Amino acid sequence: MSLLTTLQQLRAAQTQHAQPLSRLRYFHITDQPLLFLPLNRPGETGRPLAVMTGSDPRHPHLFLAPPGDDARFRTELAEYLHTYIHSFQQATRVRPAKGEQPERREYLDAPQLVVTGPAAADYVKILGRALRYHPIPEDAHPTTSVAHLGRWLTFFAERYEYPSSSLLLNLTRSLRTHWATGQSALEDAHLAPLMAWIFPPAGQNGLQAAAAVEDPLQHPPDGPTIDPSFESTQLTALFADLKSARGQHRNHHVERLRRAVESYLVPTWNLAWEALSALRGVSPIRSTAARWDVDIRKFTQHSDRLDAGAPPQAKQDSAVPAAVLLAELEHSAAALESHRALEDPFVMAERRTTGEALSAVVLHTEPDRIIEPQGPRERAKRRPRLTVRTTDPVLLEPDSLLAGPHDPAVHMAVRDITHTPGGTDIVLEITTRTGTVKNPNRNSVPAVGATLLLTTAPEYFRQPQFPDFDQTPWTHSGPDIAAAPESQA
Repeated sequence: MSLLTTLQQLRAAQTQHAQPLSRLRYFHITDQPLLFLPLNRPGETGRPLAVMTGSDPRHPHLFLAPPGDDARFRTELAEYLHTYIHSFQQATRVRPAKGEQPERREYLDAPQLVVTGPAAADYVKILGRALRYHPIPEDAHPTTSVAHLGRWLTFFAERYEYPSSSLLLNLTRSLRTHWATGQSALEDAHLAPLMAWIFPPAGQNGLQAAAAVEDPLQHPPDGPTIDPSFESTQLTALFADLKSARGQHRNHHVERLRRAVESYLVPTWNLAWEALSALRGVSPIRSTAARWDVDIRKFTQHSDRLDAGAPPQAKQDSAVPAAVLLAELEHSAAALESHRALEDPFVMAERRTTGEALSAVVLHTEPDRIIEPQGPRERAKRRPRLTVRTTDPVLLEPDSLLAGPHDPAVHMAVRDITHTPGGTDIVLEITTRTGTVKNPNRNSVPAVGATLLLTTAPEYFRQPQFPDFDQTPWTHSGPDIAAAPESQA
């Protein structure tokens, strides 16, 4: 947690009103997101009692799994979610070849699941793992089967691990990006108190509004765990009646259970759409569209894998894929924060407190510096240099690549860092948009005396190279481990 975030939380606690953390939205919100509210059965891990879902705030669809009807619940839920997903698999576009990227076909848009909080996001992963290995009946179509639903839910859960992805949107995490409250992180993870802090009713402050929604009977928690008071006052008796009922009597008790669960979920349903509407009103940063394009490409690739009959996702990755995934997650998170800093002054200010960004004054420039060719096939390069001084804390490493809001396409490599009594002097070398020796681009070199805001360029975070499987040592499940039994024989 940064100094600025802590300060805003202290201000919120003192004033009893939520404080802004960011004025711009970095995540994408589609025109037709699908709200997904799971409710788990009491005492049983990963076994849903109900799911309320839909893309129309006025018409929620409740899928109920009363004791003994799990198969029907899974089938109906799979058909409904597949219909939503397939609606995005109709229109395509062709991306032209660019650099090493060949021409490719992509869908025009992608589905987006919306959940209320981190527990619901984790539940999507649990449910996907529980369903993706289900056998596909001979009379069932594979593309609408329960197993395929599990693979889709797993796909959304895997993309959720990337902070830059918006395919699975967590409302409380998104709200906390823009507002700081005076309550704990545990309380912020629940939608009702978080929304009460940010948007209190007229005549109340955030603290009063949050206290007013603490009654679980009046304002049910957003799940997927059922509140104990609801379980003791209603579910226990309803389950007991269902256990002994048969025929029409059972249908009657199922309908009673449906009404009880619906009354429990509807307040969260309405509140979630209010939160989504509030987030939609926050202006997105420019790079949001590019990140959504990545999500569309991933959606297209997963669709193609399923159409080709690929097996379900593995329970766990082997050594090299796990290392690649970890590197992707780290670099994706770092690049996202750099993008946000370059486009959102609030984020840039926050990074200055941590040493990941700085404000500096240009002391000296070498606008016409040329690097002579070192070999017969090389050409002379124009590489201007400048020296800047900052009094901000500096946590940069040599050869780091910096960029600033003044022109994010201009990258500056850190060549030297010198700490002086008056601050920190940094020698920067401009590596992009310099022009050529004959046609220099002098606009890329700032003037002496200019003040620059700089942070790590998003392009600096690139995935490192990993060995192929046949080059992986046996200690990391490489090929030698398979040959070990033969050598011992």
